[in-house]
Amino acid sequence: MDARIKDFICDYARNLIGLDVALFFQTNPQTFDTPEGLARRIHRDVAEVKQALDRLATCNVLEVFSRGEGRYQCYALAKSAEAWDLLCMLSEAYMDDLEARKEIVRLLMQTRTAERKGNEHSDNTDTQRIGQ
Repeated sequence: MDARIKDFICDYARNLIGLDVALFFQTNPQTFDTPEGLARRIHRDVAEVKQALDRLATCNVLEVFSRGEGRYQCYALAKSAEAWDLLCMLSEAYMDDLEARKEIVRLLMQTRTAERKGNEHSDNTDTQRIGQ
């Protein structure tokens, strides 16, 4: 699997919801929607979809647009060949290559485990500070 896909999975997709959002935009490149609308489309929690959208915007795969005098944020696929190529490589790896799909799932699980360990460490640190 291409190193760019691995980096994207670990740094930006980071979980199944991030992967779902990325793959949704690859299969629906004309989408322009709010986090709430996207959450309904992919049947996921709005807060988790919003986090995934923000991560994908950070790496310039998605663009963020402010609407309604700043009351709404809408997301759309970035108009760059790099973003499109990355999502196409991701889709091909995940949908068409069983070994790559297994590796993507393994990377997501490793990322999740690392995040949990990090949260446990920060929770323990907070508890220690409270007890001091």
